[in-house]
Formats: sequence, structure tokens, C-alpha cells
Amino acid sequence: MIENEPKFLSKVKSIFEQAVMDLDATTVTRLRIARRQALENRLNKRVRKQPIWLLPLGGMAAAGIVIAVAGLFWLGSPNGLPPWQASVDDIELLMARENPDFFADLDFFAWLDNSDSS
Repeated sequence: MIENEPKFLSKVKSIFEQAVMDLDATTVTRLRIARRQALENRLNKRVRKQPIWLLPLGGMAAAGIVIAVAGLFWLGSPNGLPPWQASVDDIELLMARENPDFFADLDFFAWLDNSDSS
């Protein structure tokens, strides 16, 4: 925030007010006509009615999204872990400092570990 902001704003406001006071009659008249036309256009503009069937459709879409999200959290993932826990495992793999080629051969290393133990 600027230290002299209130001082700056008051100076800008006074300059603006002085500029408004210095407007010639032709410009003021044109501005009043433009304002009046804008207001009349707004009042005369027809309000487009929304079809009545959109209201229940939007409600059903929102309910469907809520049911889908609740189902994801309630049923969980296929491996029995909550959905957020399954994604944490993936993040750990992505953030690991090991060479990514190591993870490509992960099944081989698991097989090798099992064959050594037998």
C-alpha cells in the first residue's frame, strides 16, 4: 500500500471534479442524452425467460455429482485403500530419488527377492 494513498486519492478526486466542472454544455448534453437512452434501452429490453425445465435439470445434475462423489468415497478403491491413500503411493513413486528405470523393473526385483528367499 502506498504511504500517501489518501493524499493521492484526494488529489485525483479534486482533479476529476474540476474536469467535470469544466465540461462544455454540448458535452454535458450529449452525456445526458446517452445516459437517458441507455436507461430507456434497459427498461424496454425484454427479459428472456428461462425454460422452466432447466431448473429441475440443474438440480438433478447437482444431485448426480454429489452422489458420484459420495459413491467414490464410500465404496473406496478396488484395493481397499481410500482413494486419497492410493494417490499418495503414486506421489511417493514420483518424488523418489531413485532412477525411474528402477521402477520399470520392479516386478523383476520382486521376483528376484522371492526366488532368493526360497
